[in-house]
This record gives sequence, structure tokens and C-alpha cells, in this order.
Amino acid sequence: MKHELVTMDHTGDTKLLWDSDNKDEVDNARESFNRLRKKGYFGFSVKGKNGDKGEQLKEFDPDTERIIMAPPLVGG
Repeated sequence: MKHELVTMDHTGDTKLLWDSDNKDEVDNARESFNRLRKKGYFGFSVKGKNGDKGEQLKEFDPDTERIIMAPPLVGG
């Protein structure tokens, strides 16, 4: 099963897919998740085809079906 990390930013969204049985793909997804978290992004798990909200993720979980990475809000 392929899992998905979706990064939302000013350009739209970017998708990164990984197979939880493929160590290199998992490592790449984990590095992307951690890099974005250091930039202030928030990670949220999303469940099912309807995009039901899961929970906020503080750490990468390679078995999460879909992760949405949202940038921090900037007020003005």
C-alpha cells in the first residue's frame, strides 16, 4: 500500500508517496516530514477516501495512510 505526504504551500500542494515496506522511501518521507516540522509546518493524519480528519502528528508514522503538512498561519 502506498502512503502519501501532501505539503501545502504558496505553490499549491506537492505529494510524496512511500511504501511502508521500502526503507529508502520511508526514510525519505521521514526526512521530509522532519524538515517541514522544523520550518513550523503542522502535520495532520487524514483517513479514508473522504479525507476524514485524524489527529495532529508530532512525529512521523510510516503506517499513516495520508499526512497533510500545513504551513503556519501568518497574521497581519
